[in-house]
Amino acid sequence: MTGTRRLDTDVDVLDARVTFSPIELGRPFAISGRTIAWFTMAVVEVDVRDRLGTVASGRGATILSVPWAWPRSELSVERRDQVLRALTARLADDACAAPPSDPIRRWLDAHATLAETAAKVAAAAGGVDPVPSLAALLALGAVDNAVHDGWARAAGRPAHTMYTGRYLHDDLGVVSGGRMSGRWPGDFLVPARSRVPVQHVVGVGDPLEPAETADGERSLREWLGADGVRHLKVKVRGADVDDDARRIEAVWRLGHGLGVDVALAVDPNEGYESAADVFRLLDVLERSAPAARRALAYVEQPVPRDATPDPDGLTRVGRLAPVVMDEGLVDPRAVHGLRERGWSGVAIKAGKGHSAALLAHAVAKAAGLYVTVQDLTAVDLAFVHSARLVSLLDLPSPHLEYNSRQYAPAANQALGGVWPDLTTVRDGGVTVPPPSQPGLY
Repeated sequence: MTGTRRLDTDVDVLDARVTFSPIELGRPFAISGRTIAWFTMAVVEVDVRDRLGTVASGRGATILSVPWAWPRSELSVERRDQVLRALTARLADDACAAPPSDPIRRWLDAHATLAETAAKVAAAAGGVDPVPSLAALLALGAVDNAVHDGWARAAGRPAHTMYTGRYLHDDLGVVSGGRMSGRWPGDFLVPARSRVPVQHVVGVGDPLEPAETADGERSLREWLGADGVRHLKVKVRGADVDDDARRIEAVWRLGHGLGVDVALAVDPNEGYESAADVFRLLDVLERSAPAARRALAYVEQPVPRDATPDPDGLTRVGRLAPVVMDEGLVDPRAVHGLRERGWSGVAIKAGKGHSAALLAHAVAKAAGLYVTVQDLTAVDLAFVHSARLVSLLDLPSPHLEYNSRQYAPAANQALGGVWPDLTTVRDGGVTVPPPSQPGLY
């Protein structure tokens, strides 16, 4: 069903305001040879009015992580960040000119012209490099998240109760080639979880033992002892399979030695050239530390987002551990064909937009794909949004990546004063406030 109906809950965006906050990391975070020392958090606030005349405001946030979303360019990181700020502002303005509708229909329309809009912003900035699809998606995400919040607030309902045919124009046929006609994103949500386990990130340079620390760093041993986490995402460089296997094994052995039933994920951040390298990593791990290999829940985006497709190679990897797409996922319409391309699942990020998250999740679940939620060192409102997704999506392992407590703890201080049970890890997890109030969060 693609809607031409008039729904009372459709909203106009009357005004949109954008603020940008630079977030300095307490220490750099390395991903596949790229270092993240700072990023910009974009927050969009919208005023909306539904067809009944009800006016409400909504807020949305995203992390404009340039080294992650726009890694290759002759431009400086600062210049790329400026372009993404300008694109976010332009997309917020465009939202005010769009016709009244629900937020998912608005996102579909904006996404259809996103490359063109990004090109115009780049040209206005002086003919800079083309904005990659992933980076542009983050800019749109902040606007999309705000519209979802305002739409639900105007309706006086929690947003997660509104993803049905009663409030949406388009069913899931619109992103599945008609395969899921008659089904809606809300069909794939679960009763809200109040308690979720935390996933701890082990960066490529993070110390494992106290003797390896410097300048007030905390070792992995100290983190595990203090927080009781068991879900660990191990970042690896992708330059040397044997080195990466030893790193994964060392992390597993440390946790096992502490009596922790470790659940591992491995994230090369596109560091391997081919699926054959990934298979060799898992094969080496199987021979050197089979228990660590068995503890591996999934491998996240091991090959470049623009790598030549290798369905047979990825399928071979997937027989050992699910291999999920992250950086390469920029359109939920692509999800229904991922298995044929060799992928086992998808990693969903709130920063890419709530609409994209709901659509990708629903199509992935219908296709029997593995789904996980990850973040971008999300802080403050962006972290709340990530936690909300984990609490509501149907996930094989509903853990919450929470690396901002490791790399940017100061950025969550204000949030901790409001929701201390969300920001404070106890017994390996956090408490997510119930989604009982109108709005997205």
